[in-house]
Amino acid sequence: MRRLWRLLKTLPFLGTDGAPLPLNSKRVIIILNSLALLTSFLCFLISTVLWNTAHEIRISGVGYAMAIIYLGVPLFNKVGKTNSALLTIFILQSFSAMYYGALLGPAINIEALAVFLCGAALLIIKSSRYKWAAITFVLTVTVILKVIWYGNLIDPLPLSISNNRLVYFFAAGAVLLMNALLLYFYERAVNKSNRELEQLVEERTLALDQANRYKTTYLNSLSHDYRTQLNPIYGLAHELVLQAEDEGMPDHIQVSTDVIRALYASSRNMLDMTNVVLDTARIEAGIYNVPQPAPFSVRQWLYQQLDSYQYVSPVPLQVKIAGIPGRIVSDAALLTRILSNLLTNAIKFSCPGGAITITARATDRYFILEVSDEGKGIPAEELDKIFDLYITGSKPGEGTGLGLPISRKIAETLGGTLTATSETGKGSTFRLSIPMVADNSRKSQPQQPNEFEKFYGAKVLCVDDDHSNRLLAELQLKRLGCTTAFAASSAEALEKAHEIMPDVILLDYYLPEISGMALLGKIRKDNLLRHVPVIFISGNADTAEIAAARTHGEGFLSKPIMLEQLYYALLPFLSSRLVTEAGH
Repeated sequence: MRRLWRLLKTLPFLGTDGAPLPLNSKRVIIILNSLALLTSFLCFLISTVLWNTAHEIRISGVGYAMAIIYLGVPLFNKVGKTNSALLTIFILQSFSAMYYGALLGPAINIEALAVFLCGAALLIIKSSRYKWAAITFVLTVTVILKVIWYGNLIDPLPLSISNNRLVYFFAAGAVLLMNALLLYFYERAVNKSNRELEQLVEERTLALDQANRYKTTYLNSLSHDYRTQLNPIYGLAHELVLQAEDEGMPDHIQVSTDVIRALYASSRNMLDMTNVVLDTARIEAGIYNVPQPAPFSVRQWLYQQLDSYQYVSPVPLQVKIAGIPGRIVSDAALLTRILSNLLTNAIKFSCPGGAITITARATDRYFILEVSDEGKGIPAEELDKIFDLYITGSKPGEGTGLGLPISRKIAETLGGTLTATSETGKGSTFRLSIPMVADNSRKSQPQQPNEFEKFYGAKVLCVDDDHSNRLLAELQLKRLGCTTAFAASSAEALEKAHEIMPDVILLDYYLPEISGMALLGKIRKDNLLRHVPVIFISGNADTAEIAAARTHGEGFLSKPIMLEQLYYALLPFLSSRLVTEAGH
């Protein structure tokens, strides 16, 4: 008896113990098997009772046949034919409704059976199209049977009053039992959906909490880092102002090299952090800089970048260059962002007495740049996480956890990869690999703004309402050999532009009385100025405004503007004026 009970308990699960199935498919198989087994039992029971009372073969014979066919449904599921099992159930249920409804008349509770069939279609059939087709068919059958009964189109079997009541009792009981089973499965499905929804809400809540914790840590770290770097800039600058006042505000004051280097190092660190914030805003907005490839000398570019870090790094910087052609074609500005992030990390995690090695080499297909440090290294279990946003190996207040994921994003934008290897206690190596494109053009223009390269004779108009920014632009443009003019408003800008007829206009995106975009519109409508290239400058990180500036102007520069960034922005428009001091 126990074996029989164990066998009966396993029958509803036939077909679920094979290959791995989605949870929803297993649920459908269990429902189909349960409905088939229950209906088979009811068909057998009702057919036996009616045969013993009415001896009507048209009722009992068909009932026995249907009971046997229903047992085939679990077998279909056992061999993976779930669709066949579903079709069998639906055909048999619809046939029984039509056959017994026409044969027995109102003694069959067709409304309750229709409710069961519609509920089964909603619960079992996945496709909305087939689901509503099945429901429509069931309702059509119900209406047809009603028409047959009330129109006396088919005479029902002549059963005695007692047998008619018996048929009604068993038919109603069977349909109610099947509806009860259906409600049981509906309750299980609803409870399961609620549990899944609660679990999903819990997972999303935990994910949001974690993201908020990461972002809070990031903002705290950023605030700490900005204050740390701003302190020497503010303090040393204030000291210079005090010295100047003590000496009667001379035109030139003597400043020690240590003060200059400290100011430069702190301002460079703040620039790196600002770039991280801007890059994060672009990534979270789903956009990033479109690469603007141009030929440049890797050797000159690399040494120029390292010049600025020698004042920041407490350990020596070593350079190895092998197999690099004279010039390659890529986006030097984006490569600078990657190298800056990698060097910042290497400097941060280097140990006293160690060194940082920068290796640049090339293969037939790839340009490879490696930055290696001799620091504490990264544990193997954390190595895969270092490229995730807001994950940092620093102590609180010593990093944002954004440099590496941003660098990988830039590498992907350039069509390359950024990977890392590390050994605890010995250091880490970060490897950038991008497609190798050598510059084979015969013309070899210098591509770095060193002391031998000037845009002699070039006229640049800078429109900015901030005096400090105009002062910096004047020094930078003078170093690049440009003749400069400045304006603080749109009216003054148009007047100065007509006066000097500039080769390029540097235009602040935000001006006091009108926007830079509105001033650009006036320039484009001016017949004398409409062809002058306009490069927008702004300190705003709004990605939509940056995209608009790039679309309507000829370029965009984010403040603070480095000398090499200004050089690269001007180069496409002033390359014909680029000469060396020797040729001047």
